[in-house]
Amino acid sequence: MNTANLAIVGVMALLAVASALGLYRAGGKSQKADTADQDVKDAASQVTQLQAMEQRGADAPQTVDELLDALDKGKA
Repeated sequence: MNTANLAIVGVMALLAVASALGLYRAGGKSQKADTADQDVKDAASQVTQLQAMEQRGADAPQTVDELLDALDKGKA
């Protein structure tokens, strides 16, 4: 093999490695984006659950008389 052919093979190998590295990094960014989307969905779900818990707390009897009345009616 002469020097020109060796240089061409070297450049092609370098380009192949650079392309593979670029694709690998792009795939990692895609996974990070998917993870971030899932984190947002999880946070939204937690907010919804907390709001539901707060609403149940607001609807719950607040005084002893209200609690006793709810027990009498079978709602507690």
